[in-house]
Amino acid sequence: MSELKNVSEMKFTIRMLAAHMGKSIEDLASDADIDPSHLKSVSSGRAKMTADDLVKLVHHTGIPMDNIDIS
Repeated sequence: MSELKNVSEMKFTIRMLAAHMGKSIEDLASDADIDPSHLKSVSSGRAKMTADDLVKLVHHTGIPMDNIDIS
């Protein structure tokens, strides 16, 4: 049985990040001052994460940039 990774070692998708924060993707986006439709598009792979939005997510969530999966 494998051990669960420490949160600092995890790679969070947008959906996982929202769930970790106890929010919907729309609420996470609004709270981080990101357009909710854009973040949903990023989450579904239809759009790319901008550097500005990534910085906003890092500041809002406290999750390091390297731990957010932007693909």
